[in-house]
Amino acid sequence: MTAPIGYPDKFGALLGTERAERPLIAPKGEATGPSFAEQVHDFVSELNATQKTAAVKSEDFASGKSNDIHGTMIAVEQADISLRLMANVRNKMIDMYREVMRMGA
Repeated sequence: MTAPIGYPDKFGALLGTERAERPLIAPKGEATGPSFAEQVHDFVSELNATQKTAAVKSEDFASGKSNDIHGTMIAVEQADISLRLMANVRNKMIDMYREVMRMGA
């Protein structure tokens, strides 16, 4: 059994054709989809689930319940990449906040 390789569901959908169909800027008063806060919340939830899956697979492999080293390593790497992506998004958000605060001064 192997773990699927690819983007988390939300980001894969944003990179696919779904994004091309939505306008980048919504007309005044119209919402085009979930807000940025909702997207971040969903990604954090998916990140948490990925981390838990990696932990369970690691524990199962370490205890001898599972013999699937490839699936375990894939799950651990997916969790690591997702965590690094989230850290980079957080860093960019902090940088943007600081830039906006400098504009007001």
